[in-house]
Amino acid sequence: MVQIALIGAGSIVFSSKLIADLCLTQGLHGSKVTLMDINKERLNMVYHFATRYMDATHANFLLKTTLDRKEALRDADFVISSVKIGGYASMEKERKIAEDYGYYRGIGDRVSDYYGGIGAYHQLNFFLDLARDMENLCPTAWLIETANPVFEGTTLISRETKIKTIGVCHGHFGYERIVHQLRLNPEDVRVQIAGFNHCIWMTRFSYNGKNAYPLLDNWIEKEATTYWKNIQFLKSLPWESEQLSPSAVDMYTLYELFPIGDTVRSVSPWWHHVDLQTKQKWYGPTGGFDSEIGWSMYMKMREEEYKTMSEVATNESVPLTKGFPPALSSEQHIPIIDAIVNDKERLLQLNVPNEGTISGIPRDVAVEIPVVVNRRGIQRLPVDNFPKRLLYNIIIPRMRRMEQVLHAFLEGERQSLLLLLMEDPRTDSYEQATVLLDKLLSQSWNSEAANCYK
Repeated sequence: MVQIALIGAGSIVFSSKLIADLCLTQGLHGSKVTLMDINKERLNMVYHFATRYMDATHANFLLKTTLDRKEALRDADFVISSVKIGGYASMEKERKIAEDYGYYRGIGDRVSDYYGGIGAYHQLNFFLDLARDMENLCPTAWLIETANPVFEGTTLISRETKIKTIGVCHGHFGYERIVHQLRLNPEDVRVQIAGFNHCIWMTRFSYNGKNAYPLLDNWIEKEATTYWKNIQFLKSLPWESEQLSPSAVDMYTLYELFPIGDTVRSVSPWWHHVDLQTKQKWYGPTGGFDSEIGWSMYMKMREEEYKTMSEVATNESVPLTKGFPPALSSEQHIPIIDAIVNDKERLLQLNVPNEGTISGIPRDVAVEIPVVVNRRGIQRLPVDNFPKRLLYNIIIPRMRRMEQVLHAFLEGERQSLLLLLMEDPRTDSYEQATVLLDKLLSQSWNSEAANCYK
């Protein structure tokens, strides 16, 4: 019996996808699935959803719930973690504080390591606690980490513990928007995508066996300007329009490879993010995912999704499969487990220690690359070299920032966090950064972080 623990199962939108995928993966029927969350109400809702979906799809699992993380981990073979400590409330408060000190959209205006508060402390601390519990309770289990920051988190866990860790994200599917816009047959397209999580690039792009970058160049030259004036772009949701935004094209021009997925928001140049008007120039009317408009839309969508999911999951008068058709999602978590358990070889895009795959990156740094997964585990596929301009201006600086964040966390150095703030182009003085850092660490939700960063 395969034992799967879902930590942070109360995230009903995400958990429903995993549960549906499990139910539709016959090779995993008969497994023991433990749902764990600290929120009993949400946990019960997900359990109710799972039992109904099992019945509707004729799946067979031993399903349990618990509020105790250690109970969920005991003897697990696979652990899926989707925990966001503290939710988004404190992050939004920190953003407002930073704006009061001159940092538009907070110190995380471009998403990198900001998840979980200043220095990503809360998330990193949770990652280590979870992995160390696993060392004691299920030392041979695989940890499938999906909570942000995946780059910092996967690197930290693989360095500091003996746990087999895989970081998972779905941002690489952004290339499909490019394929669609170029009107290419997806079956004849081959891509290679590599980098760090939220910093991935299309290192290879072919169509019918030929280099397809010239097709993209032609679209940029002849159609992009018209596309950006079209209602299709102007009315798109911010997280859908970014892949072919002026920002993405500018990044391609600057760095020689096309950025994919969240890369367009997280490692785009600082001058794309000076103020709302500037963001609207580069990302369209909403100003992109992380603008005050785009982020507000996202948070509202999350609330509506939760409300809808709650209603569908608890309304037994409506067949559950009507709201959740029995079709596999694009998430990679369950395919990973199926590939390892049943030796169903799969080509996936995962975050794993580099081990020499990408030239110029240390072996113990987590990279997001194409891999083959089967009963033997993870086999890394070769990746093309990055252009030097991209390597020196984006890849290495992003890696250095990750190292700075992990160093500050592991050594408990407040001064290192301060030096990170000093590198922000919006920092005018040492005093400005010092006052802001002290203010952030003095907040009640950051008491543990304040004790860590001395």
